[in-house]
Amino acid sequence: MDWYHAVRPLIFAVDPEVDHHIVADGLKVFNHHTKPLQKMFWVKNRTTLKTTVKGVDFSSPVGIAAGFDKNGQFFNSLGALGAGFVEVGSVTKQAQNGNPKKRIFRLPEDSAIINRMGLNNDGIEEVVKRIKQVDHKTKIGLSIAPSHGLDTSQMVSELVDDVRFASDAADYLALNLSCPNQAGVLSLQEPQILTDLLQEIKALNLSTPIFCKFSSDLLKEELLDTLERTHSLMDGIILANTSRSRDQLVSKNKIEKGGLSGKPLFEKSLRLTKAVRTKFSDQLPIIFSGGVFTATDAQTAIDAGASLVQVYTGFIYNGPSQLETINRQLSENRLLKFIK
Repeated sequence: MDWYHAVRPLIFAVDPEVDHHIVADGLKVFNHHTKPLQKMFWVKNRTTLKTTVKGVDFSSPVGIAAGFDKNGQFFNSLGALGAGFVEVGSVTKQAQNGNPKKRIFRLPEDSAIINRMGLNNDGIEEVVKRIKQVDHKTKIGLSIAPSHGLDTSQMVSELVDDVRFASDAADYLALNLSCPNQAGVLSLQEPQILTDLLQEIKALNLSTPIFCKFSSDLLKEELLDTLERTHSLMDGIILANTSRSRDQLVSKNKIEKGGLSGKPLFEKSLRLTKAVRTKFSDQLPIIFSGGVFTATDAQTAIDAGASLVQVYTGFIYNGPSQLETINRQLSENRLLKFIK
């Protein structure tokens, strides 16, 4: 047991959102000068882990999912802890306060979290400005979502404008089509609506790769049908977003509304990843997201067809050493395969 697991009961005694702000404030300190953080956690760069996806070179295939650094304030610090990339956001056109508190709930017996944050963020203009002011020591994805209170056509129009505005701020852009905490967003996954959206983005002739993030609650047949019509219009997909399902949960907080993340999503994301890889081979790069806690989880996702892997809930449960631990074990496994 490492030091984090020893003190985790004390950490988990604090409200999750308060805990997150404390961690974020600590990480902000190192965002411009990351070497002390890297040395503190014995983080190493490993050439065996270098991964290229859509022309973007990642130092590791393991990164941080959207939602952790919502406003682009400490992505370099996360990179210093071993993240090969950080997905900032989700951001909306205007700043949003999100839903009323309390809005994050831990489910320790299920190694999970439920959140109903409601896309709180500082707004895309402020976040892009902040990102551009800092020298990037790690690769950045920027997750973009539609604002509250829009109908479908307004959501499409706003996303196109936001993609145009932010295209030079990140190494890739992620379209959040599946946030369960904001009314109407899930409609963007419908084949015709998504086709219209992606065609408008395609017409912008941008060089920045565009990834689409889908819900973990989609049936694989639904996802494959949508991708059959839209895959040529995007550069990759993220599988998958949080879930509304509460199947087989045991924690008392399972009754809370919001998106479920963590271990219960791993098999869902894995099934979707395998289905997409089987159908589209290597035509459609996949970023795996959902329940990755260990190097074995990460390797399983990669073996199933993922090019990159994101962590979030596992990072909260396992602490700041998780990324380095996964990277070290993945690298050792690759070296062993090479020697054999």
